[in-house]
Amino acid sequence: MAPTDLDRSLRRGEALLHEDLITPLHHHDESQNRLLATVDGGTRVVTPRQANDLVAALRPNRRVDDPAVEHAPTGPRLGRRGLFRGSLIGLGGLLAASAAPRYSFAAGTGGDLLVCVFLRGGFDGLAALGLPNDSYYGKLRGTTRVTTGLALSSDYVLNPNFSALNGIWADGQLAVVLGSGHPGVQRSHFEDQDLCERAAKANVRSGWIGRHIASSSSESGTFRGITIGDRVVLSLTTNAYQSIAMSSVDSFTLESAWNDGDRLVADLGAIYGDAGGVLATQAQATLTAVTSLGTVRSQTYVPAHGASYPDTAWGKGLKDIARLAKADLGMEVACIDYGGWDMHQNLGRPGDADGQFSTLARDFSKGLAAFRTDLGSRWNSVTVVTMSEFGRRAEVNGDGGSDHGHGNLMFLMGGSIKGGTVYGSMPTSLSPDNLTDGDVPITTDYRQALSEIVSKRLGNSNLDQVFPGFTPGRALGVA
Repeated sequence: MAPTDLDRSLRRGEALLHEDLITPLHHHDESQNRLLATVDGGTRVVTPRQANDLVAALRPNRRVDDPAVEHAPTGPRLGRRGLFRGSLIGLGGLLAASAAPRYSFAAGTGGDLLVCVFLRGGFDGLAALGLPNDSYYGKLRGTTRVTTGLALSSDYVLNPNFSALNGIWADGQLAVVLGSGHPGVQRSHFEDQDLCERAAKANVRSGWIGRHIASSSSESGTFRGITIGDRVVLSLTTNAYQSIAMSSVDSFTLESAWNDGDRLVADLGAIYGDAGGVLATQAQATLTAVTSLGTVRSQTYVPAHGASYPDTAWGKGLKDIARLAKADLGMEVACIDYGGWDMHQNLGRPGDADGQFSTLARDFSKGLAAFRTDLGSRWNSVTVVTMSEFGRRAEVNGDGGSDHGHGNLMFLMGGSIKGGTVYGSMPTSLSPDNLTDGDVPITTDYRQALSEIVSKRLGNSNLDQVFPGFTPGRALGVA
C-alpha cells in the first residue's frame, strides 16, 4: 500500500492520537509502512481500517461525524468532520506543516540536554572511517575507500568530508564508538529501526527515550514530548506522557480559512474535549504548547557567535533545537532524524564533492559544528548521540554501493564527553576470518554507550527501566 493510500485510509484520523493503542512503524521503503496495535496485552500489525475500528470500539468519539461545516450566527465555521478531513492525525496533522526533523521536550532534571540523531537507512561506518594500513580494507572498498583525513588513531582516519568536526575532536568533545550495534540485528530497516528505538524486547511497547523521560522527569513542564513531523518517533513513545507533532518552531501555530486563531483554538478545545480520554489530553497539550511557543515564534532568531547553519532540513532542524534550548522551556531531550544513508548504489569516492555520501557527510558535520558554535557555553551541558539501525557490508557491491550489514559506529559529542578518543573495538584488518558473514562484527552493544550517557550525563540511575533486559557491562568511559 503506497503511503498516500495508507494516509487516505485513515479516514478517522484521531486513531493515531491514541498512541497507547496504535503506533505507526516506518520503513525506508514507504510502501511498506505498517500500523502496530496493542490488543489484549499483545501487539500485532493491523490495517488502517482495523486501527480505526479498534479505536472506535474502545474510545468512540461520538461527535466526529457532525456536519463538515457548521453555521453559527457569526458565519460558517469548520465542523468536526471537516477538522479531521484531510488530516492524518487530526489535531497533530493541523500542526504539522511538513514532515521534517523530530524533537522531544520534557521537564528538566538538571542533566544535559540530550540530542539524539537517528541516521536512518543504515549508516556506512566504513565510508566514514578508513583503515589506511589494511590491505583488505582497500580491496573490499575499492575506489570508495578512505585513505586520508583526520587521524583518530594510528589505525583509523575520519573521512575528510567530516572535517567540520575536526575542531570538536581536537577539543576532546567528540568520541567515536567502534563495532556498535544491537546483537539481534536482522539487516531489515523495518525490524531493526524498531528494535533500535525500543532498546528492549519486542513486547515492550515504549521507546528508550520515552522510558528515560518517564523515569526521570517531573510531571510538570511546558512540553513533555514533541515530534517534528506528522507522527511521533518510536524512541519517544511511552504511556506516561503525551507527545505532540510539529514541523518547526515557526510553523507551530493554528490557522484556518474558516476561523480566526482564537475561535479555532476554542473550537478545537471543545471538540476534542468532548472526545475525552487520551484524545482530550493530547489536544489540550497541543493547544497549551501552541500558546507557550507564541513568544518564541514572535522573535526573529539570529544564531549567535557567527554560527552559520546549512540551508537544509538538517541545518534548520538543529537551529530550531538551539533556539528552543535558549528559550529555557525545560527542554531535556531533542530527537532529530537524518535520512538518506541507504546507499546501495553510487556511494561515491571521498574526493567526489557531489558524491552521495560526501554530500550528506558535509551537511551533517557542518550542521553540528554550527550548532556547537551557536550554543556557546550551553554546549557544556549538551550531549549528542548518533544511532542507526545497522551498518553496511565490508565489501562494496557491483553498483558501487554498500548493502545491509552488522557492526557500525556511533558519534558521541558534547562539552562533557570524554572525547578525542576511539572507544569500543573493530578489527584493524578486515580479513575474512575477522568478519561476521562478510560484515564488521558487533563488538559493542549500543545500549552500553547509551546507558553511560543516561546515567552520567542525564542523571538517571534507573537503567533497568530505561533498558529493561539489558545489564551494562564494563564501562567504556565516554561520559
